[in-house]
Amino acid sequence: MVQALRIYCALVGASFRSQMSYRRSFVLEAFSKLLITGLEVVPIFIVFSHIETLAGWTQWEVIYLYGLASFGMAIGETITSGMKDMPALVRDGELDRVLIRPVNSLVQILGRTTRLHHLGRLAQGAAAYFIAISFLNVDWTAAHLFLAVSSLLAGAVLYASLFIASGATCFWTTESGETFNAFTYGGVDMTQYPITVYRPWLRFVFVFIVPVGFVSYFPSAVILGKHDPLGFPVFSAYLAPVIAALFLSGVLCVWKLGMRRYESTGS
Repeated sequence: MVQALRIYCALVGASFRSQMSYRRSFVLEAFSKLLITGLEVVPIFIVFSHIETLAGWTQWEVIYLYGLASFGMAIGETITSGMKDMPALVRDGELDRVLIRPVNSLVQILGRTTRLHHLGRLAQGAAAYFIAISFLNVDWTAAHLFLAVSSLLAGAVLYASLFIASGATCFWTTESGETFNAFTYGGVDMTQYPITVYRPWLRFVFVFIVPVGFVSYFPSAVILGKHDPLGFPVFSAYLAPVIAALFLSGVLCVWKLGMRRYESTGS
């Protein structure tokens, strides 16, 4: 595990130095990412220009939700950005070169192309998160601090798992990326609002199948002192790290299954 982490960091470092050789391009890409993702928060202000609360949540409480989801998404997307190469690797047979090296294949793929312009989303999400906190009267007890940190980390793990799952499906079909966008970027869009505003079937999907609700809504409801009309017990808010770890474990099992199935391109 330690060796794999060391190799991953070395690959990320090489990718970072490569991108920093074109610093102006990197800055422009990161700024563009920050600007584009920053526009995602505009609809929240538009909605609250017409209403005072949404399902009992105020404007800054919803922006807190948005910042939490965007922050986790940015970290997950950054550390797994090499997964975007999976369709080409499988389709062109380039994955064979990865497999013959004496290093874990997943580590190689995750670290091969770390696109650091995703840090623009990270900066934007962090800004939304901390600005929202400054407008909210939060009682930062030890339990609330634990929930805040664990939900941020669990969100990053969960979104990273979704990107790995998207890459794993390339062992069966190389055109599955758009499908998973509904759960990755769609998950961010959904969790920027209280999940109680959605229909029951959609809540079921994003709580029990793709559990973004566990790493966003439930911890935030406890931190902000919101009543949960869904009737989930309070301890549900503390399950975010466990849920994220279990989800990641399941995704890694799918990855290993796909690796065993892989038979190259045959060319």
